[in-house]
Amino acid sequence: MTQIPSTPQNKEHHHWKAFFYIIVFSAYFYAFMEWLFFATRPSFLSILSPLESLEVLAVAGGVFALTLVIGSVILSLPAWLVNNPKWRPRLLVLSYIPPALLLSITALMMLDNFTYTVFKVGVISMEGLQRAVYTFGFVAFFWWMLRLSKWIVRRNNKPASFLTLGLLTASMAGILAIRLFNDLSDTYPNIIILGGDGLSANYLSVYGYPLETTPFLNKVAKTSLVAENAFPNASNTTPSTTSVLTGKEAITVKVFRYPDMLSGKDSFEHLPGILKRQGYKTVEIGTPHYVDSRRLNLLDGFDIVNNQIQDQPAFDALRIILGNSPSTYFIQTILGRASERLLHIFFIKKMQEPVAEVYKPNERMTDEQRVDQIIDLLKRADRPIFIFAHLMDTHGPIFTSQKQVFSSGSDAEEWDENRYLDAILSFDGHVKKVYEHLAQTGQLDNTILVIYTDHGLKYTINQRIPIIIHFPKNAHAGKIHNNVQNIDIPVTLLDYLGIPAPEWMTGTTLLNGEPDADREIMSTTAGSPKMIAPPFYQIQSIQVIVCQKRYVLNVREDTWRTGMINGHTATCAEDTLPSEQEVHQTILEYLEKYNYDTSTLKQR
Repeated sequence: MTQIPSTPQNKEHHHWKAFFYIIVFSAYFYAFMEWLFFATRPSFLSILSPLESLEVLAVAGGVFALTLVIGSVILSLPAWLVNNPKWRPRLLVLSYIPPALLLSITALMMLDNFTYTVFKVGVISMEGLQRAVYTFGFVAFFWWMLRLSKWIVRRNNKPASFLTLGLLTASMAGILAIRLFNDLSDTYPNIIILGGDGLSANYLSVYGYPLETTPFLNKVAKTSLVAENAFPNASNTTPSTTSVLTGKEAITVKVFRYPDMLSGKDSFEHLPGILKRQGYKTVEIGTPHYVDSRRLNLLDGFDIVNNQIQDQPAFDALRIILGNSPSTYFIQTILGRASERLLHIFFIKKMQEPVAEVYKPNERMTDEQRVDQIIDLLKRADRPIFIFAHLMDTHGPIFTSQKQVFSSGSDAEEWDENRYLDAILSFDGHVKKVYEHLAQTGQLDNTILVIYTDHGLKYTINQRIPIIIHFPKNAHAGKIHNNVQNIDIPVTLLDYLGIPAPEWMTGTTLLNGEPDADREIMSTTAGSPKMIAPPFYQIQSIQVIVCQKRYVLNVREDTWRTGMINGHTATCAEDTLPSEQEVHQTILEYLEKYNYDTSTLKQR
């Protein structure tokens, strides 16, 4: 048999064919190992279907392969500009850098995932000489990958072509599916949730209070959806804001007060995460001790948390091709993970642990500064923005305000009612400033503005609270008379956007008319941290509200009481209300559902 002589042209063809195999292998191997890490633990992949999860893997592998090809072609240009047969193969080695670098990054991520999962020690734990060991190891592995890539090219493993073609076909199918079945041109309205701490509806003129405490909200309410009888799901700021962000009651996520935090799937199941994957820029503006998603362990939700930027620039570039898909989010996430570790081991930027950061509580922003930040974000927004802001003027026991109107001439006292009224008036002014900016800049008809609070005055859960939602073009304006709750807010927002609410959100949309008149509103009160003990740990009491009546079981003291909601505007006939025995049994079943031992509680 006559052997075909080897020529420079054959060698170069041989080089590029084999080199293509290396690029595809390294790209998909990196994507697969990171995908496997997220798929085998609670993560945003947990809320996708198996087919959607595999689509993320295929698309990510294809994107990385394309990136490596472009990078390698650019690095091979010097070789093509040199005709010297001796130097051309040497310069072609430069084209091995992208796949060798990606394989080295893959090895680093695999090692870090393993050590952190098994030993709770990883790159983030390394300091000084330990970081230098990682640096040396990474460089050495990278050098080995360069040599190995060159050796593989010489071997030219032809059977791999079938695998590479199959992988690339899967990627193209995934990208095509995104282009065909996801409207990449979707534009959503801005969403601003303005929470005032401890607002009781009974003190707001928009809810009938005789003094003009909310003159601006009085006007806004006429073109907004107003819940006349709304209630919180928890008595403390942390669990209550968590319920608004997740659409879950405090007992389901075991968050009652700091240092409680989200864990497992709950860390990834939340409204800001859903919106972020739809292309929103997500921002939380609160105060570190009360409202801070990093301390709460709410992961992959906010791009900016209390002025700390969390996002990665790769997200914007990928959106042009893949839109606001889970694949875009996955690629952005793993690129961020890799860059954090590389910058750390090369002593460029120290890796931070968001949940363990130490905060300076004295550097608390004023509500005026928070409002200015909201307006600045709106001015600079290049895509739909979701802002979750928690204002503190109405936070007791010492209330603050821009000026004294109702408390003129009085000295500051804890829980002073007149100063509370002034604080409410200040809050109303903050809402006015945001609203007028939206109107003046033409953004009002492209923004959903939500007004709500975390709990009532003095942490009460048996008082009505405000929930007012202003939709673009005054849509859905009117009143909801029957009882609603804070966990209805995220479901309502998703309903307006046309995004299906996940099953783990247990609230009810307010866009389909009145909720059931006899619906049960469940709320939890946390006890003193000094008294945490089994079997109920942080929980002190469970409250159920049906129509105008409240039923409360203090599980620590095993006491029972009932009462009426002051100012309730949609009363039910007494004979239609459930009996105390029925509600007591409901509370017991509620506790047992979440694995609390109710054997110490007597039957009624």
